[in-house]
Amino acid sequence: MTITPKGSDLASSAHARESHVAQLMTLTCRGELATPLTPAAQLALTISAIVCALVLSALWGVAAGSSSATLALANAFKVPMVILLSAIAALPAGLVALRLTNGRLAARDLVSAFATSMFGGTLVLATLAPLVAVYYHTSSKAGVPLALGSVFVSLATATLLFGRAVKRRVAGEPGRTASLVPVVILVALFSAALMQFVALASPIIGEVGTRFDGGFDRVFAR
Repeated sequence: MTITPKGSDLASSAHARESHVAQLMTLTCRGELATPLTPAAQLALTISAIVCALVLSALWGVAAGSSSATLALANAFKVPMVILLSAIAALPAGLVALRLTNGRLAARDLVSAFATSMFGGTLVLATLAPLVAVYYHTSSKAGVPLALGSVFVSLATATLLFGRAVKRRVAGEPGRTASLVPVVILVALFSAALMQFVALASPIIGEVGTRFDGGFDRVFAR
């Protein structure tokens, strides 16, 4: 007797044959996969996105601290921890906002979109890491500004990817604008937490450091 697999089983087997990194690249470039993920597959992809994001950020950390071997090695640990702790600090507020606004989005979808946007943002950091390292060793003026610029480009990219992912998931749903409120809150709190964790982990960008090494008080000092 021949058993015909169901559509969900076919989708699961298709995703199983495709690596998580390939799926993450597809989400980053196209915004969605060809077939929807099962809850279990979505959880696995979310975890993979976080792990990949930490690895990619470590590569940038090494480049940003390449003026010193000690700082480069320390950054391989500090930068991923700064990003992970900032995400953990911001996520509860985003989940609460999702419920308070009665957003048409499942909590797991919000977390998944947040994780994949982190992957996209850190992918930008890793892509620019070689250029950051080169300028650190060849220019006394452009190294630090380039490193800071790569961070802002990464944050902007992650924000756009996050908003796009959430917008796609609530497309056609009533009250979909309410689902974008957690995106704004998550991005704002992530950035605020990132600023303070950077201060705690400083120096990260060069041995001399930057204005952001002093946290909120130094950034907004008169």
